[in-house]
Amino acid sequence: MKASEIFKQYIWLTDTIYRSGGISLQELNERWIRTEMSGGVPMTRMTFNRHKMAIEEIFGLCIECQRKGGYYYYIENEEVLKNNNLQDWLLDSLSISNMLMESGSLKDRIMLENIPAGKEYLQPIINAMKQDYKLMMTYRKFGQTTGYTITIEPYAIKVFKQRWYLLAKDNKRETPTIYALDRILALEETEESFVYPSDFDTELFFKDYYGVLCSTKDKAQKIVIRTYPPFTNYLRTLPLHHSQKEVKTTPDYADFEFHLRPTFDFRQELLSQCNEVEVLKPAKLREEMKEMIGKMLERYR
Repeated sequence: MKASEIFKQYIWLTDTIYRSGGISLQELNERWIRTEMSGGVPMTRMTFNRHKMAIEEIFGLCIECQRKGGYYYYIENEEVLKNNNLQDWLLDSLSISNMLMESGSLKDRIMLENIPAGKEYLQPIINAMKQDYKLMMTYRKFGQTTGYTITIEPYAIKVFKQRWYLLAKDNKRETPTIYALDRILALEETEESFVYPSDFDTELFFKDYYGVLCSTKDKAQKIVIRTYPPFTNYLRTLPLHHSQKEVKTTPDYADFEFHLRPTFDFRQELLSQCNEVEVLKPAKLREEMKEMIGKMLERYR
């Protein structure tokens, strides 16, 4: 059996046990038989034990058996998934991938968003991050016809709105800069190493930002917006930022408070909601939004 096929089984097993909260080997096999991966053949206890050991080695997840009240298998340290965004995202992505492959007959009825170019640079970037090696990058900004080449120190990668971004530092700037992978023209690994700052915290770096565009000129501040239906319920179920708090609720509208930097990404997100969002505070941001909306209105006259 191909390694990729075995890996799919690891993902299926992990996902099934995790989402069930506790499952017997018999029930696990009943679900397994219904998959195309099984080929109609039950999973033996020996195979199950081998997979269990591999899952612990690859994902760091311990599958244990609760003997009291029946033999139920569960993930003992599921907090690893709850507290680790990368592992949780990876497992979700791979589980969805498995489901899609298992639904080949529905390929014309399952629609996915296309991710722009740039994925080919992920591997060399990750390799450089692991070894703390600098990269030589040729990059072209939006609106420019030619690119420029710089040597960068790769700090982190981030996904935002179906695009991959690289956070990296060069010799000309004191703070790291964000680069879109689909704007990279060429990327070469070098043998020159760099010292990754031990006190650098990627999550803390992005804490006060919505999106990826970072600007030190925008200070983190309290922002209050008023939302109108149906966007109000959308915002409740899918918050824009971790600092989001609902501070006022009425039948006609709701007010939400944020603590972040009012960057271009954040303003664009508010504008995308048209007449269902109104900025209340701060006054400067409210005026900026009015000016942007005024310019939009002029284009339609």
